[in-house]
Amino acid sequence: MPVTVADALKMEAFSKCRLLTGKAGMDNEILWVNILEILDDLSHIEPGELLITTAHDFKTQSRSWQQGMIELFAARKLAAVAIQTGHYVEEIPQSFISFAEGHLIPLIEIPPDVSFKSITRALMNRLIQDTQSDSAYPGEQTLENRLDLQARTMKNLWNQIIESENPKDLHLELNRFNLEAQEPVIAAVIHFSGEADYDLELTGEDGNRLLGQAEPVVVRILRQFHVAFLLGPSDRYLTLLMQPGHFQSDPQKFILDLTQKLLGELKIYFPGTAMNAGLSCLHHDLGGLRPALGEAEKALQAANLQLVDQGEIVSYRNLGLYRLIMDIKNMETLKCYYEETIAPLLEYDRSCEGALIKTLQQYLESCSIKNAAEILYVHRHTMKYRLEQVRKITGLNPLIPEDALQLNIGLSIYRYLQSLNMLD
Repeated sequence: MPVTVADALKMEAFSKCRLLTGKAGMDNEILWVNILEILDDLSHIEPGELLITTAHDFKTQSRSWQQGMIELFAARKLAAVAIQTGHYVEEIPQSFISFAEGHLIPLIEIPPDVSFKSITRALMNRLIQDTQSDSAYPGEQTLENRLDLQARTMKNLWNQIIESENPKDLHLELNRFNLEAQEPVIAAVIHFSGEADYDLELTGEDGNRLLGQAEPVVVRILRQFHVAFLLGPSDRYLTLLMQPGHFQSDPQKFILDLTQKLLGELKIYFPGTAMNAGLSCLHHDLGGLRPALGEAEKALQAANLQLVDQGEIVSYRNLGLYRLIMDIKNMETLKCYYEETIAPLLEYDRSCEGALIKTLQQYLESCSIKNAAEILYVHRHTMKYRLEQVRKITGLNPLIPEDALQLNIGLSIYRYLQSLNMLD
């Protein structure tokens, strides 16, 4: 059954909220939740949405501005508007209430001690779980169905781009999603897992069901941002292509910030599900989609293996030496390099209860004997002695840049092989 405004107000999350006006619209069906802190860009509002806002800068606007906003809400057939007081407005102006009453728009007041997250999570859980039956609405295409159709169309176009020798030939299809064949692109992959189990792969019926639920949600969220995007086909994780646009001074930061916002909203819709993401470098045009996807997948793998400490979103450009190491398919080559550099130091530490590995790591990070000694709480002479031991055991002098690089590569290979459980 569809969720109406009346149904929402009966939910526990809305128990402290107050309906100010709009009883005539209590049967309005809620299809989605749209959160806007600043009411400056309303171009993405769509029919059936419950708009939640703190009304930032609201009290400085004129009565005519308030009236124009309500008229826009009515024209867009919003289900209802909910405004949280206590942050930017102490109380909702009577003029705005009157305008809402005149256009039969339910206006809800959210007290300051009620979080957006609790309301959005409760309502989105209800909307996602309470799947509308096609048989109950013969011939009617629901919002969920439209989003599913858009997701499938995007996946088909993704495959066409991958298979095309010249993506410019797809200009009509690209225009449908505001994509440009010659504009830079970034690929992103998003991994879902259990609460604290990042090794869980999305396979089988449970994984397919979660991806199926998440795809239309992602499409709906990204449509609210100023970015051209495509959803890609995958049975393991969510795959995205995004074009930041030529107007962005730092397109990679723009996509990173956008991905952070996307994960934040997805966590509201899917509570209890942990997420992390991998981002590719910026590629010059759509022809770089295939290598961009490979980079994003490697960045995600590095995140899952906890090779880098960059939070829940890892960019390929920040992988350092792992960009090279993860491209080496022959594991025996990596093991051989590890055994010639780091393995003897580990054996020494185990047999003598030493700290050569720890000392080497800190020195290579600090690039200074003095700073490394201070961090490890040892004397400079102790640091020098330990580094000399490294030289004797490996034949590589950490004080010489070329040798230090080889040792650093060896340490990175050691961490990589260790994360893959390939070392005894």
